[in-house]
Amino acid sequence: MLHFNDGQSEFLETASKIPIDSYWRPSPDFVICRDAQGTPSVVYGGDAWDLNPFRLKATKIRLILFNSIFDKLDAERSGLVEEVRYLLFCLLFYVRAGKLGRLSAETLNKYFSVLRMAARYCYAQKANPLIGVISLQQLFTNPAYLDGYSDWVIKNDVGETYRKGTRAMLGHIVAIGEHRLGYKLHGVFHLRFGVDDKKSNQTPVIPTRIYLGLLNSSNDWLNLLYENRHALETFLRSFESPLYGRSHKAQASLDSRISSYEPDFKQAVISHQLESVFTDDLSCSNRNNLSGAIIRIQWTLKTIIHLYTGMRDQEVMRLPYNCINDEEVSEATVDDEGVTRDDSMIVQVISTTTKFTGYRKAAAWLATDEVVRAVEVAQGICRGLSVLFHVSHDDMPLFLTPAIINYSQAKLGVSELDARNKPARLKQLELITEADFLELQASDPKRDFSLEPEFQVGSPWPFRTHQFRRSLAYYGRSSGFISLPTLRKQFKHLTTQMSRYYGNNFERLKTIFGYYDPEADDFILPKNHVLFEYQAGVPMSIAYDLLDHAFGSDSPIFGGTGTYISNQRKKLDQGDIHIVDVRKETEKLAAEGKISYKSTILGACTYSGNCEFYLLGDAGPCTTCDESIIEKDKLEAAIADDEADLALYEPGTGEYQVVKTELDRLKKFHQKFIAVVEV
Repeated sequence: MLHFNDGQSEFLETASKIPIDSYWRPSPDFVICRDAQGTPSVVYGGDAWDLNPFRLKATKIRLILFNSIFDKLDAERSGLVEEVRYLLFCLLFYVRAGKLGRLSAETLNKYFSVLRMAARYCYAQKANPLIGVISLQQLFTNPAYLDGYSDWVIKNDVGETYRKGTRAMLGHIVAIGEHRLGYKLHGVFHLRFGVDDKKSNQTPVIPTRIYLGLLNSSNDWLNLLYENRHALETFLRSFESPLYGRSHKAQASLDSRISSYEPDFKQAVISHQLESVFTDDLSCSNRNNLSGAIIRIQWTLKTIIHLYTGMRDQEVMRLPYNCINDEEVSEATVDDEGVTRDDSMIVQVISTTTKFTGYRKAAAWLATDEVVRAVEVAQGICRGLSVLFHVSHDDMPLFLTPAIINYSQAKLGVSELDARNKPARLKQLELITEADFLELQASDPKRDFSLEPEFQVGSPWPFRTHQFRRSLAYYGRSSGFISLPTLRKQFKHLTTQMSRYYGNNFERLKTIFGYYDPEADDFILPKNHVLFEYQAGVPMSIAYDLLDHAFGSDSPIFGGTGTYISNQRKKLDQGDIHIVDVRKETEKLAAEGKISYKSTILGACTYSGNCEFYLLGDAGPCTTCDESIIEKDKLEAAIADDEADLALYEPGTGEYQVVKTELDRLKKFHQKFIAVVEV
């Protein structure tokens, strides 16, 4: 089985073998890491270290190759290589960082590149007769040497990744301590290596128009792929034959004794009725570029999962074939005679681990129909590719690499869904308009987006997976967005489920979306779960909806809150207040639970509690409520509706009296406030 784990058990097992003695050094045959089959993948004295078994992410990282530091070795260069080796060992086992309590495999790979550059610099000093070859210990303990190295890094315009990595690594080496290193670092904290310590910006929310377009476009693609999921699977299975889908000329060159030809690629597509799939972004004309088209399909499916779950990039990439589970929200109701009166309520979740072997060992996310359908398409592709690999699909990652189609020696693993393989429609889905830019700027007033080239008007929106996460948390609570007429019902259904199951008041929050920790003997809900961003995003979305309603148009508004907003509009027009100040105060009130926002028949309501009249659809009480926002057009439409309804009922009936009472209240309000304003 292809395993995706956090490597923590491997790490802890190795760490337990390291003596407390600070003078201890690992022997060349000391095994640092083993793969899933138990074969050593990292032996301390080896020329290559494969840290992938330690890796949390599904994608593979390159090997650490110690023989790549120098093109040939002598005593001086061999000494530098051994220093690099031991420093990496120390960084792996003696530094406490990150959520796993250690540096990640990817970070160690980066620090190897940093140390390799430093080792080459040390050897290059051989050309300086006043210094000669120096060791890494000399470089890191001599302030003059280290200052010189910093100047060299800056003058040679070394990449920012190396410069930042050098600064961070030196801080970790200091933390390792003299007792393990054998020496003490001096004069390192003042060195910047040319790094500009600018505060990183928060991931922006995708503008409404672009986000809506992506949701609807992805849904169209999913519908097409879902309808053809079975045909896609059988189509891929057919490529088990090395001749299938090739031209007759290519088949003859591969098999000189061929007596009957297999279908060429065009014939294969037609016979499986997949012409509608392999068009536009997914078009391909021969077997050689089919794997690229499959990767773009996987990109689309992965994007849909991001859009509807808020999962991070590698959380999606680590999904196994069996990733959808049913969770019981409430038990079935059974009467005294054993008859089931109400079935149990089930919600589907998606997780990076299954529950087949006991408790789930990772967090889970809500899986709406769109997510389940995207997974079913991906599963069909996985089954088809598993036939080519001659393995059981149950043991495979959901996004199995399609490299096997043309390369029989391809290794089992996940697809490389990097920027090179992204569908063109995701790269150029929408060009940023002036309205998009203004909305973007309003979402973060303290940040000047005009200084950032990727967000300029006319540029394609720069999609990042974390934007999907933040946008879901934001728009999922935005009643203004949810009420858009062009928004598909699938997203509206998702927001209903999020509101029901992602709130702190849901009693099974931890057991359904968390994972069981045997040491704590309890269910743990990771602090980076999207549901926390969803909960925290409530004040921001309330403020956005309310301010958009208040200042998004010039139409007159009335009611308790409506009158206050009208006064604020006047102050805004006169320059007495600024929209940023209004937004800040509104977010503060929302965060404190003193204000809310929901659309009503007459306009909107800012009451933060439960309103029984709102639940019953009774609009009359809104006219005397201090928390109401009443719009002239909606009030007059409600009056017209009530007048039409009244004509349908017999005078004196209960229905007639209820409608008449509401109509009188609405007309009274209209006469008292709106008619006076119009005069």
